Amino acid sequence: MDDDVQPMQVRNQICDGYYGDVVMAGSIRGDVHFHQGTRDDSSDLRNPVIVRVRRGPGSTLADLVVDADPPRPMAPSGTLYIVTLQARPTTRAVILRAARVVVESRRPPRPACLQPRIGRAIVPRYFKTELDADPPRLHAQGADFPFSISATDVEEFHFEAVVRNDEVRWRIELDWECAEYEGTVVIDDNGKPFEAYPVAALYSEDRTPSPLNSGCGWAGHEPDCPALRFEAQPVPAIEPPAQPAPSDDLYRAVLDLDAGMRVTDPDDPASWDDYRALATQVRMLLGRPDFTGHESERIRDLLVRVVRYFYLSGQHQVGATVARPAHRRWAADLGEDHRDTLAMANRLAGCVFGSGKHQEARALWEDTLPRLGRTLGESHADTRNVAGNLAASLQSLGEYERARELMRDTLGLNRQSLGDDHPVTLRAAGNLAISHFRAREFEEARALQEDSVARYRRTLGEDHPETLQETANLAFTLDELGETQAAKALDEDVWQRRRRVLGENHPQTLASKARCRR
Repeated sequence: MDDDVQPMQVRNQICDGYYGDVVMAGSIRGDVHFHQGTRDDSSDLRNPVIVRVRRGPGSTLADLVVDADPPRPMAPSGTLYIVTLQARPTTRAVILRAARVVVESRRPPRPACLQPRIGRAIVPRYFKTELDADPPRLHAQGADFPFSISATDVEEFHFEAVVRNDEVRWRIELDWECAEYEGTVVIDDNGKPFEAYPVAALYSEDRTPSPLNSGCGWAGHEPDCPALRFEAQPVPAIEPPAQPAPSDDLYRAVLDLDAGMRVTDPDDPASWDDYRALATQVRMLLGRPDFTGHESERIRDLLVRVVRYFYLSGQHQVGATVARPAHRRWAADLGEDHRDTLAMANRLAGCVFGSGKHQEARALWEDTLPRLGRTLGESHADTRNVAGNLAASLQSLGEYERARELMRDTLGLNRQSLGDDHPVTLRAAGNLAISHFRAREFEEARALQEDSVARYRRTLGEDHPETLQETANLAFTLDELGETQAAKALDEDVWQRRRRVLGENHPQTLASKARCRR
């Protein structure tokens, strides 16, 4: 040191807190880099992985609501699960050794509403799993495990879960290593298992809707489908986890539900809550490959009544998907002229007619009518009922003269063989009244309708759906005759009764509402 240069006097003062590392320097020339030393928290090393999960549409671009009690959304097969993995802020990398899918439970698929969405499907990347396998395996679509993550090096995984047979509750288990620690992190839906619904179960081999399919599509929802009932709930419901009954118990469950019904006549709306529960089990049963549907007369009678319930509650598409395979099997195994085969043919035709396929319905009724005449006789109520149905289909197809001739003959025979107050006779009178209405013969229509309404009210009650339908038809006729106030009073009464009996979203209730607000 030169004699004329005085030594630099340096004083370091540290205050306002605790510092683990301190750098002291008398003078600095050039660049200096400081690196802060860190100590890893052992709790971060024992639980080093941060998981975030979100869903994408994957290969099934649709929303699905399963017919649970109460109805609730469920992820359809092919849903994409996007999992982001990041390490906690430590100096150590985390090695992701392996991942696997764990199935928590399986159950036969329940009926469901599948509503397609408009958009572009995202091609799944990275990993795919087939949940039908036992155990399921993850198949890498590119790079496979192991991977490494850190606080700044994040990995994103796409998992596509595919299932074809059962509803499946599942999760992912991810094995990791960090420093001297190792463990497993569970990836699930915020503490609950993921769920997957087998969309394939909603379609038959020929891609027509299966009995589990609620019949909803681009045009909207079918009446009483699970999606509509889910939306009507005041608070979205979450089904509590439960161990599902084995599929072998479905047959017994259906019979037990039927035996416990307070009202078994589907024409009585008081039975519809029970039929809704029964119909769900029946549709699950029909989805089983080993079920033929003709094992016993009791099962056949039950299926005919369930399809009648579908028709009356406005679920025509569902009714047709249930009735069509049953009718086909019964015709092959029991014979085309068997009484139960003919009963199902009539129910199938009704649901087809309600779906707007009038030509197909006409063909079914034209085939069924002579068979019933040979099997049960011309004067039997079932034969007379099908004759009236055939006449209605002819009228809807514009064959008015033939329809009116058949209606008059049918009404006369019904009155002779069944009586004036029999429901089949009253339906025939209603069909003939509609024929007069379309021919603008309003007085003739009015006479028939007023007589029928009085008989319906006396025999079936003021709230019965057939009473309300005939009353609504009478309101149309009175409107055409210029009796506007009387027509409005009837329309308002029918609307209020249908709201109470059929529900707000039933097609007939909505039609009455539109009439009242026109």
